[in-house]
Amino acid sequence: MKYRVLLLLSFVSPFVMGQERHRFEIGSQTGYEYNYFKSPDEVLVNGSLLNENDLIASSGYLDVFFDYDYRYKWKGNRIRVSVAPYTRLFQDNMTDSYWSFDASVKYDHKLTKKTKFLAEVNFERMNREGLDGAQDVLVNPLGYTTYGAVAGLEFRPFNQNKTTLEGFYNFKNFDAYGIRDLQFNAYGLRFASKQAFRPGRYEHAFGVTAYYKKRLYNTFNAETDPQNGQRDWDYGKIVGFYELPINNVIEIEPQLTYYGRFDRLENQSGFHQYGPGLQLRFDNDKTKIRAALKYQVRSYTTIQAPGGEGLLRYQYTDVSLNFEHQLPVKGLLFTGTLYSRFRETNTVDLASRSFRGYTNQFAGVGLTWKL
Repeated sequence: MKYRVLLLLSFVSPFVMGQERHRFEIGSQTGYEYNYFKSPDEVLVNGSLLNENDLIASSGYLDVFFDYDYRYKWKGNRIRVSVAPYTRLFQDNMTDSYWSFDASVKYDHKLTKKTKFLAEVNFERMNREGLDGAQDVLVNPLGYTTYGAVAGLEFRPFNQNKTTLEGFYNFKNFDAYGIRDLQFNAYGLRFASKQAFRPGRYEHAFGVTAYYKKRLYNTFNAETDPQNGQRDWDYGKIVGFYELPINNVIEIEPQLTYYGRFDRLENQSGFHQYGPGLQLRFDNDKTKIRAALKYQVRSYTTIQAPGGEGLLRYQYTDVSLNFEHQLPVKGLLFTGTLYSRFRETNTVDLASRSFRGYTNQFAGVGLTWKL
């Protein structure tokens, strides 16, 4: 009888107590980043022309990161906790180094066979200083703290379809820089739907992701007589995609994006941004590669190009690549990262503090250990 009870408890306990999983990931990469403050090649300040030697900061770097994920499941419930600290240490300019800390708690509950309730709280701290806000060149409030919450539903209305609808709220407080400070509250809705199907040997899929949100900014000068300012900006974004498998290890994903900002208070800072993108995924038993190419055009609705003709216009060209390769030691991966962004503009006024073109690039290799 004793052994029967023990056997029954060993069978029942995983379903009563739940199932848990821990996952650890630690790693580092070393490489080089060009123009990490996203400076232009030249700027005119008080009649003096500053060139790239005065403006552009570049350096070798060392990235160190850690990621811990915990998952616990019981009955129709699941909770996931994630903690991910990260730091980038610059070799040539150590004072420009920075760190971040991300944490989130996600919960989902199975309401019916095809419906889940989703919830999330998240926190992010970016500890990074930009250039001195008291000067007239490239003022950057790069450090910030963000809190957020999400709640919504996941549906499976059709065979091989997954759809989510969520509401979200974020509060972001930028670190004070120079004599200025900035923060905003944001809230909105986001939607995602993906439909898979199998016309032949491999599974295809198409879908859309979209959101619409409102940002309410508060800006002020940290002086004896502060002058408060407000911004009321709405943002909308929609991305359509198609997942096209080439064979059992290669998949490409064409995308088309529209992104817009709508100035509800002064009707002067809005823009429309659009363009194509292409992602590539390679995945076999030992190697994973993720690459992306994106081209976007941003056209402002009322802002004139400083010194140029017509409305202000940007052209973004982004390229990224990430890979990992399994080494003979279990869980040890050789990794690499490459990123490049070119922003071109029709601004020609060298004395303009904003709306400049720039190039930012970095590349590195390293090791990651997954436990």
